[in-house]
Amino acid sequence: MAASWKRSRTSSSDLERIVGVSSATPAGRGSTIPPRFARHLEGAAHRRRGDETPWVAVVRVGGVDAIRERWGDPAAEEFLRSTASALRASLRESDKLSPLGRAEYGVILDAPSAEHMMAGLVRLVSTVDELAARDHRWDGGSLHAGVTLLDSADAAELLDRARDALERAERQGDTSVAMAGKPG
Repeated sequence: MAASWKRSRTSSSDLERIVGVSSATPAGRGSTIPPRFARHLEGAAHRRRGDETPWVAVVRVGGVDAIRERWGDPAAEEFLRSTASALRASLRESDKLSPLGRAEYGVILDAPSAEHMMAGLVRLVSTVDELAARDHRWDGGSLHAGVTLLDSADAAELLDRARDALERAERQGDTSVAMAGKPG
């Protein structure tokens, strides 16, 4: 007889109570909070590892549409799978990665300071840069990240703040990271 492990499921009402938003609640940009990302936020809100603080980042891979146009859908999908694998491989076991959209990922990093968190994001950027250097199809691609401190129980607010920072990073050009300011 094989042993099995069953993970208890968190109901939508539990997520709403704990995280402050249900998986069906719209974020400010008209999207929904993906259930997997909401569960990761829930876990991060409850977990504190020593002196580490959870940070929420949104990472977007740019240039995928150019791959799709020039090399086709299978090449673009393969590149996205490779990128997701590279991102996961560069994270620590306690960090979490969740898809938010086609070429967008939510990342929850535990770090004792903003400097340590930025070092983790720089590691992500370097990993994707190395992957891109090996893949001639990703000419002119980029990786941008926006990050905010997990200091609110409102998942939609956190996601909006990280995306605002991401948009600032994208305006800076090339590959860059931007940090959100404190909520106003």
